[in-house]
Amino acid sequence: MYDDFQEDAGIDLTPLIDVVFMLLVFFIMTTTFSRPVLDIVLPKSETAEKPSNRPKELLIGVKADGSLYHNDKPVSKEELPALLDSMPESLLNLHVDEKAPFEAFVGVVDIAREKRGGRFVISTQKPAAR
Repeated sequence: MYDDFQEDAGIDLTPLIDVVFMLLVFFIMTTTFSRPVLDIVLPKSETAEKPSNRPKELLIGVKADGSLYHNDKPVSKEELPALLDSMPESLLNLHVDEKAPFEAFVGVVDIAREKRGGRFVISTQKPAAR
């Protein structure tokens, strides 16, 4: 009676292999690859000289209350274009307090972009003593 059904009962694994392969491809393609970071300690030179052709730095500070400063002296927003024109070759560094109002920051950036063509540095930490 059961002799007519001699077929092997089995599960077709082809669709399962296809799904596993597609998941593998998906995870490989979405993984971000990063280069290994090596800590390289270089020896210090005892005869090194500081470069003399380093451009002077024009530091403009925006304090937490939105006021502008240059060399610890208050500067108005109206005086800023003349100050930038007086030192055209210097590197403009905008030091912005993290609690400064955004509108004060944007006002200074607009003037700097107009006078320097977008070539300036924005920093939020105090510059290192030289």
